[in-house]
Amino acid sequence: MDPLALMDFLGFRIGEVERMLLIMIRISGLFLTAPFFSRTAGPSRSKAMLIILLTVVIYPLVGPWPHEGEGNLWRIFQAAITEMAIGAIIGMMIHWILFATQVAGSLMGFQMGLSMAMVMDPTSGLQEGVLSNLLYLTGLMLFLSLDGHHLILDGFVRSFHSLPLGHALPPANHLLEGALLALLDMFKLALLLAAPIIAFTKMLYLGMGLINKASPQIQVFFLSMPLAQIIGLLVLGLYLTLAGEVLVKAMNQAIGTTFLLMR
Repeated sequence: MDPLALMDFLGFRIGEVERMLLIMIRISGLFLTAPFFSRTAGPSRSKAMLIILLTVVIYPLVGPWPHEGEGNLWRIFQAAITEMAIGAIIGMMIHWILFATQVAGSLMGFQMGLSMAMVMDPTSGLQEGVLSNLLYLTGLMLFLSLDGHHLILDGFVRSFHSLPLGHALPPANHLLEGALLALLDMFKLALLLAAPIIAFTKMLYLGMGLINKASPQIQVFFLSMPLAQIIGLLVLGLYLTLAGEVLVKAMNQAIGTTFLLMR
């Protein structure tokens, strides 16, 4: 069937199809990097249908872009690249909080002797450390319990007013400064989450070193590994509630900072 005849049958003009396509591309960029939406769990067709459904819902709220209806393929291509970048940046700026839990899990696993234990994460298709996967899924559960996915979609719709279709990206220095600050906050949060276990395991290894110095006959290495794992898991269980509160605060701050940066 002729595409032009089909558009005429459905009552769409070429400019409206261009606008719908650009909206779909920005949503696709968000789905590439945003928490929960970027996971590979579930059929790809469901994700594609969700993108189309969101496009149909958002379309009446979005005004025409500057070159609508011109049919200029080069301008459409430039706008498509920009829209993809805007959606991906919004998702990535929020996802860094959950990346911090993975970094913290790697630090904890190294201190507890679990860095060699890897499991397959079915939602990402990658092999990750046991604690990294556990903390990431815990953070993702907190994110969903806070209705973070709804907050992302709400802020994403508002981004079409602060950054209309066809609008240029925010200044590069502004984006770079925001990205560096987010990266710094990610490592600070990771160290904050891993600090209790790092402190307790360091004290354990120091005590084991003194024992080995006083009595070299004792096989300290074989004793320290199970003790580090037991103490690490106990400490993690004791302060997991406090860590959850820290993550909730960081997530709220990240969501607010992201959409403030994209204005």
